[in-house]
Amino acid sequence: MRQNLWDNKGIALNRQIRRSQVVKKSLDRNSTMLLDIGCAEGFTTNFIKNIAETVIGLELNFEYLKIAIKKVTTVHFLNASIEFLPFREKTFDAVTILEVLEHLPTQLQVDGLREASRVLQSTGTLIISVPYKEQRTFTTCIHCNKDTPLYGHLHSLDEDMIGSILPNRLFEPVKKYYLPHLEMISCLNIFRFLPLSAWLKINNILGKFNVMRGYWIVLKYIKI
Repeated sequence: MRQNLWDNKGIALNRQIRRSQVVKKSLDRNSTMLLDIGCAEGFTTNFIKNIAETVIGLELNFEYLKIAIKKVTTVHFLNASIEFLPFREKTFDAVTILEVLEHLPTQLQVDGLREASRVLQSTGTLIISVPYKEQRTFTTCIHCNKDTPLYGHLHSLDEDMIGSILPNRLFEPVKKYYLPHLEMISCLNIFRFLPLSAWLKINNILGKFNVMRGYWIVLKYIKI
């Protein structure tokens, strides 16, 4: 089981806070129903719980759900998987899929995004975040003696790869944020208390000069 995000401190915690803030910034504040698919322990769900009138966190892992239910109030949490969403068509006007797709086999990615599209209303918002062009690390499995990707990341993803597995012609990209793996911007005390807008400006300036690589990418789509 991975480390509980709520237990992070210092650099690791600041990265997660910034990513969650950018996800929140990407969402429309007039949403009625929001679905957070693969919400894990509810860390980012806690940041976006006031964006919509009703927020539902969906998670397959029972241990993560137990933590989320304890930590996050005013959110409804359900145990379900991305390829079988237990909702009617066009139930939600916002859907988030955060740090999920890199863990899924390709067919499950396709099936899950098709389901997300099914439950999302026309003109609804889809937010996806993934590690950006990750240089994956492999370790030898003690059970099968085969190379296994660390953290269960099966894919290295970017915006083009995400676009290729989205349901054809159903989503229009409208915004993307590249978030740094640069400790100076993400984590040092001199920048830690900056407002998000100022932090993003510094991030974007450094990005233009290739001072850093993106650690995460947050993508915003509108369903056509």
